[in-house]
Amino acid sequence: MTAPDLASDLHTAIADVLDRHGYGLLSRMILVAEIVDEDGALGLLLGSSPTDLPVWDRVGMLRYALHDTEADVIASRITQDEE
Repeated sequence: MTAPDLASDLHTAIADVLDRHGYGLLSRMILVAEIVDEDGALGLLLGSSPTDLPVWDRVGMLRYALHDTEADVIASRITQDEE
């Protein structure tokens, strides 16, 4: 299987799941997954769809996800401290 085939299959599968749960259309995505091979070694799979997504778009999406996650963590810590 080639990288474009994998990206297309993942895009189709994730778009279907998002649609079934009412999240709308999937326009582009970044996928980060930890993979364990047959020998038990860990690897990181990093992909994007479309496969020709420019590197600056990929970096921007990853940074946005990181900042959004950090904001959730900070908000939960503030809320827990007040209780």
